[in-house]
Amino acid sequence: MNILYKLMSSVSFEEAHVLFNRGFEGYLVPMNLPFDTFISRFGNDGLSPALSIVAYDGTVPIGFVLQGIREVDGQKISWNGGTGIIPEYRGRKLGYSLIDQAEKLLKELNVSVATLEALSENKVAISLYESCGYKVEDDLLFLRSNEILDSKLPILEGYEIIRIPATQSIGSNLFSTIVPWQTDASNTPKLGGEAVMISKNGEVQAACLIRKKCVFGNKTESITLFQVKENGNEDALNKLLAYALEYDQSINRTTYNFLKGNGCVVSSLLESGFENTSISQVFMTKTF
Repeated sequence: MNILYKLMSSVSFEEAHVLFNRGFEGYLVPMNLPFDTFISRFGNDGLSPALSIVAYDGTVPIGFVLQGIREVDGQKISWNGGTGIIPEYRGRKLGYSLIDQAEKLLKELNVSVATLEALSENKVAISLYESCGYKVEDDLLFLRSNEILDSKLPILEGYEIIRIPATQSIGSNLFSTIVPWQTDASNTPKLGGEAVMISKNGEVQAACLIRKKCVFGNKTESITLFQVKENGNEDALNKLLAYALEYDQSINRTTYNFLKGNGCVVSSLLESGFENTSISQVFMTKTF
């Protein structure tokens, strides 16, 4: 094989789309995205063809790594938004060299932390990334609930609930920045993100980052929970989650790539009536 590497910006979106779907063909969670959905991923998820790599065997595209970069407080953080190799080229140990080529570009651009997520059951992919120097930082959970969890919301007793657009939390210390890419405050505004805080005596006791889907004047349809920042105040945490996730309503609630952390938030959610789903991932990082 004569493997060459080029930027994805050197190929047409149509070619990249075909390669993407072929690259995920037969995987644990195969993705066969329509063309428009594939294109929208670049804008919605902050991916860039100029940062993404395509591997060729001669003139035949055989694999890819999708990448994006964001800058936080002067630090560049990257995300691997998908690595794939077409079926007939799998098992030839191309993954390591493909990741290596992608990382060379990141280093040239002074990225300091590379991040990615992998399905927990995809031990082959996790092993590959570990061999490339990545380490598992945490488990990522996808919990759900669609029932009334508390018929009456708890009395605030001196606490205050504050809601702001997620964009206003960017650059603050409300939420962590080394997190799964799509759960960052800079990404959720594109999806209608909102930061909800609970404060007492002017001090924020806990905060969460959510996306709420609703039409003005109508009942909330769904809420997705991305992040929670808490300081050990269990009472404040439980009250925040009840109000932010509208425990008194029968709506569809989910967590997305939610960091397990020390387990206190997850325990609160499960005790309130959330359930685990069959999907889980791991969050992995590499420092350059």
